[in-house]
Amino acid sequence: MLAEAVKRYLSEHEELADLEIVDLGVGPLYSYSKLETGSVGLFYSFLEEYNGPPLRLEELLASPRVRELVEFAWSSNMVERVLLFASLNALGQYVLRDVELEAKSAQEVLAELLEGVRARSVAVVGHMRPLVEELRELGLKIYVFERDPSKRRGEALSDVFEELLLPKADAVVLTGSALALPTLDRVLELCKRASLKAIVGPSASAPPDFLVDLGFDLIGGCLVRDGERAAKMVMLGAGFKTLKRAGLLEEYVLLRESKS
Repeated sequence: MLAEAVKRYLSEHEELADLEIVDLGVGPLYSYSKLETGSVGLFYSFLEEYNGPPLRLEELLASPRVRELVEFAWSSNMVERVLLFASLNALGQYVLRDVELEAKSAQEVLAELLEGVRARSVAVVGHMRPLVEELRELGLKIYVFERDPSKRRGEALSDVFEELLLPKADAVVLTGSALALPTLDRVLELCKRASLKAIVGPSASAPPDFLVDLGFDLIGGCLVRDGERAAKMVMLGAGFKTLKRAGLLEEYVLLRESKS
């Protein structure tokens, strides 16, 4: 599903697929991709899943077109997968460059929507602590899943429990970094009954129609301001909070029309 969606999107948007990637970097927390347009996309680096340098390293050094990365959607190399989605996020920045977006965080919008769909239980894939804390204040049953043991802190379940609990959720909120995981297809299959599916975070900044095609009703991404500076900062270890404090990230929320 995911790999085919990537291939379909790039084949349907040839003008975007043909853009040159002029720079790439993998930082401790986030990676980046810079297009010939100057647009910079960020994506979580997943260094805890690092399994070697890109298999097609020489091709990446040769300023490839975005379309040349489509095969990374089937890759078993995590760096290749991360750089593909950083590049899709760079396309998202380019697509949204002239769109007037209301600056809102996903947390501001989710509470109202969850009440609207009468959600009794919410699954959060990825331990996004501020979001989880706010959702718990609504009195909902919250299931939180995190694949990295160091981030669970006794507050989240291993992702092995997704098979058991995701089908029970009325609404599902995914961290954008889940896009790079080959388990995403199964996650989306497990949450078919959920009446609201959201994807949020800096890594959820791919072109909106691509994310809607995957079945998401709410997209909470980030616009990158001053991409060159943002790229330098992520290579020095900056994460979401540091980038936002520096004024380099601006959150936005987009809704599928039927949910607005």
